[in-house]
Amino acid sequence: MSPRAARIAAASVLAIHLLGGCASARRGTSSVGPHDTQALVPGAEEVAALASLIRLEDRREYDSVAIAGFARSASALVRRHAALSAGRIGDGHAVPLLTGMLADADTGTAANAAFALGMLADSAAVPALAALLDPASVSVRPTVIGAAASALGRIPTAASRAAVEGFLRRVPVDGANVDAVGPALLAFWRYPRPADPTPVLPWLASRDPELRGRAAYALTRRPDPRAASALLPLATDPDALVRSFAVRSLGAALADSAGIAHPAAIGILVRAVDDSALAVRVNATRTLSGYGEPASVDALRRVLLRSADPHPAVTAAEALGRLGAKAAAATADLRTVAMDARAPIGLRTAALAALVTVSPSTAKEVAAIASTDQSWRMRAAAGQAFAALAADGRAGMQALARDADPRVAASVLGAAVEAAGKDPAPLRALLIESLGHADVQVRANAANGLAALADPSTLPLLLDAYARAARDTVNDAALAAVDALGALKPSRDAAARAFLARFPRAADELVRHHVRAAFGDTLAAAWGPVHPVETGRDAESYARLVRETVVPSLGGRSPRVRFVTSRGEFEAELFGDDAPLTVESFLRLVRARYFDGQDWPRVVANFVIQGGDPRGDTSGGPGYAIRDEINRDPYLRGTLGMALSGPDTGGSQFFVAHSPQPHLDGGYTVFGRVVKGMDVVDGILQGDRILRIEEIR
Repeated sequence: MSPRAARIAAASVLAIHLLGGCASARRGTSSVGPHDTQALVPGAEEVAALASLIRLEDRREYDSVAIAGFARSASALVRRHAALSAGRIGDGHAVPLLTGMLADADTGTAANAAFALGMLADSAAVPALAALLDPASVSVRPTVIGAAASALGRIPTAASRAAVEGFLRRVPVDGANVDAVGPALLAFWRYPRPADPTPVLPWLASRDPELRGRAAYALTRRPDPRAASALLPLATDPDALVRSFAVRSLGAALADSAGIAHPAAIGILVRAVDDSALAVRVNATRTLSGYGEPASVDALRRVLLRSADPHPAVTAAEALGRLGAKAAAATADLRTVAMDARAPIGLRTAALAALVTVSPSTAKEVAAIASTDQSWRMRAAAGQAFAALAADGRAGMQALARDADPRVAASVLGAAVEAAGKDPAPLRALLIESLGHADVQVRANAANGLAALADPSTLPLLLDAYARAARDTVNDAALAAVDALGALKPSRDAAARAFLARFPRAADELVRHHVRAAFGDTLAAAWGPVHPVETGRDAESYARLVRETVVPSLGGRSPRVRFVTSRGEFEAELFGDDAPLTVESFLRLVRARYFDGQDWPRVVANFVIQGGDPRGDTSGGPGYAIRDEINRDPYLRGTLGMALSGPDTGGSQFFVAHSPQPHLDGGYTVFGRVVKGMDVVDGILQGDRILRIEEIR
C-alpha cells in the first residue's frame, strides 16, 4: 500500500538530552528504563509466546483468553509484550485486563499496561491511571508514572486533566525525576483549550534543561498570555532546545494578548535568526511570519537571500508567503530565487509558492516560465501555483494536469482539488477525464475531487473507477473511489447497493475499512467483518521473525543499516524488539535494493527528512501495508519513524526526526535511531539522493 500523501521516528539505558547529537537512549517494550527489571534473552517458550502475540497484533485479532494467559506468564518479557499487544490490537475489552496489570511488580510491564490504556483512550481507565500519579512513588516507579501521565494525556476528560495538573503541582521542582515529570508536562498540551498554565509555569525554572524544555514545549503548544512573560526570558536560555521553543511562542497574536510590544518581540526574533542552533533559527524565522512590519519582512528577506544554510532560507520563503501582500517588498527577491536554476529545488519551489500570495501577477509570470522547466518538481510547483490562482491560472493548471510526467499531473490535480474546496464544479470535465489516467495517483486525486462534487450522476463512473483500481498494485485509487461513492448523499444507499452487488469482498483490510466508513455497518455487513487481517503467515514464520529480529535486539545485537546519500553517510540502529514487523519489512526492502537511487521527497526544516518513496512525490509505496507497532520510544533527535496516511497504512516510507517531536509520540511507529552521522541528516535537502541503504554486518 502506498501512503496517500504520507506525512507525514538495548540492554542498558543512558542519560539523554533532547538536543543531543544522536538519541543515545531509548525506552520501550523490551528496552527498559533505569528502574525497570532487566529483560533476559528469551528461551524457546518465550519465543513461542512472543510469536503468538505478534501474530495476533498482525491480524488485529483480540483473543481475550490467549492474551490473558500471556499476561499471567512467569516471564516479564512476555507480560510486557502482552500488555502492548492488547493496546495495539485496539479492542476496548482489554481495559480491565490492562488495569489489573498496572500493579505488576515488573515496572516494564506496568508501564506498558499504562501506555496501552492510553492507546485505547477509554475513560474507564482514568481512575486507575490517576491513582498511579503519586509523588511519593516517583523515585521507585518513575517510568510507570510517566507512562500513566502520557496515557492520561490521551484521554481528554476533566478527571484526567485534574490528575496530571495535580501531580505537577505536588512534585517538587528541584531534583524532580524526568522519567516521571517529563511525560506529565508533555501530557498537558494534549488537553483542549482553555488550559490553565499555572501547573506548568514553575517548571520553566527547573535546573534540568530537559524539564525546562518540556515545560516550554507544553506552553508553546497551548499558548496563553499568562505564560508569555515567563517564556520571554527563555529566548536567551543556555539550552538551545529551550530557546527554540521560547522563540516559537512569540507569535504576534500571543504577544498582543500578553501586552508584549511588537518591536520588542520582533527584536528578539531578529536576533534569534542568527542563533548558533539551527532549531532556534528555523523557529524564529517561522514565528516572524506573524508580523507584517517592515522590520520582520526585512529580516525574512535577509534570511532568504543570505542564509548559508538552505533550511532557514526555505523557511523564510514560506514565512513570506504567509504574510502575503504585507511582504510585497520581497517580490523581487522571491522571483530571483524561484528563477535561479542553481538554487536548491526545495527553495525554488517554496519561493514560487510564496509569490502566489505576495504578488499573484508575478507568480503567474514565473509559473508560466517554470511550466517548461526540465525539473518535474518545478513544473509541479508551477501547476500548484496556477491552481492556487484559481480562474486566473486555470488554463496553465489544466495544461500541467496533463503533463507527461504522472507525478506532475497527480500533484497539480491534487492541488486543484484542494484549492477548489467544496466547489469543484469547474473541474468536473478534467476530473472525469483523469479517472481514465494510467497513473494510480492521478486517478485517486480525480476520485477525491468527485467526492467533493458529490454528483449522483457520477455513480457509474466511480464504480468503473473502483473496478479498474482493484487491479492496481497499490490501493490509493480504490480507497478514493470508495470514499467518493460514500459521499454521494442522498444517494449513498443506492451507491452502496450497486457497489456491493458488483464487487466481491476485498482482500485488502484498508479497503474493507473504507467500505464500512463509507456505507455504514448495516450495508457493509455484506462484506463481513474488517478483522482479522489475513496476513499469509503461518506460525513458524512468526517464530522465525522473533528469532531473527526480536532476539538479536534483546541480546544487544540490534540490526544496523548504513544510508549512503548524495550528502554523505549516516548509520542507524533498528529496534527489532519494539517494532519487529516494521524492522523485518524495512530490512527485506533493503536487501532487495528497493531504496537505492530514490530521492528524499520531503524535507521540513527542524522537523524531518522523509524517504522510501519510489515515485519521489510522497505517494509511492511497496504495494503492501504493515500494521502500526506503536511503542514507548519517544521521538528524539535522530529517531526513525514510519510515515502514515492513517492507522495501519505504513509501507516503505520512513522519516528521520531533526529534533524532538513529542506530538508524534505514540502516534507513529518508532523503529530505529541514527547512531552516527546526524550532521549528514541535517544537511539533506529535498531532491537529494539515497544512493543505497545497506546492512552493517
